[in-house]
Amino acid sequence: MELTEAIKTRQSIRKFTDEDVNTDKILDIIDIASNAPSGGNAQNWFCIIIKNKNILKQMCDKTETVYKKAAGKAAPGYYTFFTESPVVLAIVEKPYEGSLDAILEKTDKERNYIRKFIVNPGLQNVSSFITHILLLIHDAGLGACWMTGPLIAKEEIETILGINKPDNLVALIPVGNRTERHSKTKRKDISEIIRIVD
Repeated sequence: MELTEAIKTRQSIRKFTDEDVNTDKILDIIDIASNAPSGGNAQNWFCIIIKNKNILKQMCDKTETVYKKAAGKAAPGYYTFFTESPVVLAIVEKPYEGSLDAILEKTDKERNYIRKFIVNPGLQNVSSFITHILLLIHDAGLGACWMTGPLIAKEEIETILGINKPDNLVALIPVGNRTERHSKTKRKDISEIIRIVD
């Protein structure tokens, strides 16, 4: 698939067939996606490939429990549909420290806080990796969705997956053969998202 077409036609897919997804195909996708840009070539990402239905059910149960405690009602399906996919990628942010971080921590803590936690280059690196994964999944004829809703139960899911601090679970990506065939959500006109500074 040509790159422009992939970008324009990719959709978030939330319904999947029962057909399995070959692990080698997922490994190829992750290997290619690891060419994503990252600050200082940090490549501060890690991916857990989950195919075990019991593990996915545990993750779902924790999501539902935490959501119900917080909202007083059952979690909507768009928080838990990941259990219906044959594979889920758990995307983990590894610690990132830029060349200036140690210096700024000593000379200007407030500026360092803004850089690390608001600009957040470490998370931007991982987001680039995720975007590459989603485009490659689409190019492979599969469907996927970038999910953060289940991370209402982030700590509980991290425990289930054996993710320990300072590593940080940032997204789940269910992957499978798509069953949805709806039109792509309309995008904003370019005039709404630009300002030219001459």
